Amino acid sequence: DNTFAREMVFVYTGKGRRQAQNDDAPPEQRKCAKQACAIQWCLAKRDHKEHLCKNFIDDWQDCCEKARAVAALEAAAAAAADKKV
Repeated sequence: DNTFAREMVFVYTGKGRRQAQNDDAPPEQRKCAKQACAIQWCLAKRDHKEHLCKNFIDDWQDCCEKARAVAALEAAAAAAADKKV
């Protein structure tokens, strides 16, 4: 299946141009940009064959899961702190 394409949050802007990250970007986009760039590099070098870049995709997915988990914990801690006040 093509779970990589469905979960992708990083968008390649083309021609090597970099865009500044938005401060309100999702946590996985801010924290996993290095892994997303590695996927783009791998796909470009290997004729866009995802199976040849599986390790890069797995690293990116692991990073996204960790970033989401940290964001959820931070949100829960902030909500708990708000209830105490």
